[in-house]
Amino acid sequence: MIQRRQFLAGSCVGAFGLPGIAFAQNGYKSEYRLSLVVGPGTTWHAAAENFANLVRERTAGRINMKLYPGSSLVQGAQDRELAALRQGAIDVLVGTAVNWSGTVKDFTIFMLPYLMPDSRAVDAVLASEALNKDFYDIMRRSGVEPLASGEYGNIQLLNSKRRLAKPADIAGMKMRVVASPLQQDIMNAVKANPTSMSWADAQSALASGAVDGLTLTLEQAAAYKVPTLGLKFVTRWNAINELIHFTVANPVFKAWSPEDQQIVRAAAKEAAAELTLQVRKSAANDDALKPFGVDVYTPTPAELVEWKAAVRQPYEKWKASTNPGLLTKIEQVVAQSAKS
Repeated sequence: MIQRRQFLAGSCVGAFGLPGIAFAQNGYKSEYRLSLVVGPGTTWHAAAENFANLVRERTAGRINMKLYPGSSLVQGAQDRELAALRQGAIDVLVGTAVNWSGTVKDFTIFMLPYLMPDSRAVDAVLASEALNKDFYDIMRRSGVEPLASGEYGNIQLLNSKRRLAKPADIAGMKMRVVASPLQQDIMNAVKANPTSMSWADAQSALASGAVDGLTLTLEQAAAYKVPTLGLKFVTRWNAINELIHFTVANPVFKAWSPEDQQIVRAAAKEAAAELTLQVRKSAANDDALKPFGVDVYTPTPAELVEWKAAVRQPYEKWKASTNPGLLTKIEQVVAQSAKS
């Protein structure tokens, strides 16, 4: 009898002494794997880190997220993140939905060129039912619980050959794109030669001259020191301003208590708002690229008309083949924002 009591007492001490075990018994993991494409030095990475820290602090360590940058959980293949999450290899995703569009085609929506032309349009979409209900319902059906969204920033054209003032200037250039048919169609529309490859492969291809350019936000270009790979020309065509979404695998989210779910959602909203603020600060500043001697060019209004006309065909194609009803709703939100 004494031995039994001693055993039970020891078991209780062990359980309380190892919080991971206690969490596991309640459906919690000792660590949650958070996947993201980018590495340190970017606002995207800072937002994911901020989110993880807020959650850890506010749940007193019950929910501990570890960042896996560079899509390292899927060997750098960012287009495989959603599939890996569905299989349980990833618990949390902080990223752009276009990277998951190979699994769910509707995730291409916010990559359509010139869909959200300015900050007012982005703010209107972030506050809209089109995003927070319609698009989020699509995400839930795909296996993730959406928590919040923030602005990614304009993805600009970078190349090693020449200034790209008009679409004719990019014709024939080999441009690296992620594994997204929409991005390939956009590059084909301006007569460039799209080449799909991972970021790791892209760096060596750019350095060797096998690839002429790519699309990135300017703060990412500075963080990765992309100009050292020979990319000395930047064009602010402002065609694509994606959103970054904070999401959790459905089974993981459902395993948390309602109180913790609320804490995680609030932390995501705070991190997303800070992300949007920092993205806009960095977008207005070219200083980070000046030490590299980069030519940063902003097309004239007339030249922008040419860029917009050149990519209209893929816009219409992808609107018709994905979710025209939702896209029309987003277009209406954007149009209304321009009047306010």
